[in-house]
Amino acid sequence: MANTSSTRMLLVTANIASCFEQPDSMLKPWITEFLKTVEEHEPHFIALHCQEVGGKNYEESMQHVEHFVRSLMNRGTMLPYDKIRVYLDEEYDSAEKFTKRSLWIV
Repeated sequence: MANTSSTRMLLVTANIASCFEQPDSMLKPWITEFLKTVEEHEPHFIALHCQEVGGKNYEESMQHVEHFVRSLMNRGTMLPYDKIRVYLDEEYDSAEKFTKRSLWIV
C-alpha cells in the first residue's frame, strides 16, 4: 500500500462583534481559546475568518483591531508558522468601498 500523507488544517469562521463591543472582558478570552485550539490540533495550515471586526460601532472599536491581530501573531503558539498573511479592510470612512469588516488570517 502506498504511503499517504495528510495535511492537518484548522478552518475557523467567527462573528466576533461582541468581542470588540466589550474588549476588556471578551477579547483576551477569545484569543486564549483560539490559541488553545491551535495548540491542541497542531494544524499545518490555519485560516481564520472573522466577521464584524470592530463590532457594530466599528468606528469607535477599530482601535482594538490592531491589538487583536498583534495578540494573535505575537504568541508562542504561532511561532512554528513561517508565513502569516492578514487581510483587513481598514477604509471604513467610505461606506461604498468598505468590505463589511471581515478579517482573514491565513
